[in-house]
Amino acid sequence: MISRWEPKFQICSCCGFKGGKLDLSIREWECLNCGAKHDRDENAARNILVAGGHTETLNGQVGKHKTTAKVAARCEM
Repeated sequence: MISRWEPKFQICSCCGFKGGKLDLSIREWECLNCGAKHDRDENAARNILVAGGHTETLNGQVGKHKTTAKVAARCEM
């Protein structure tokens, strides 16, 4: 369970830096530590996943990457 007071919007989902309180009118911001540019809501969603214990990591959120699945060989099944 995640506390409603968890600073989800204020923490960089890339490096974990706490940037401080953001006014609700600010929709995009740049991390002062690593320079990553964030959409407020997308950043909060990533932080909620991490705080909720999902396998996503703080450092695995930089950019959008395509993933490919490899099919196991018949002898590996």
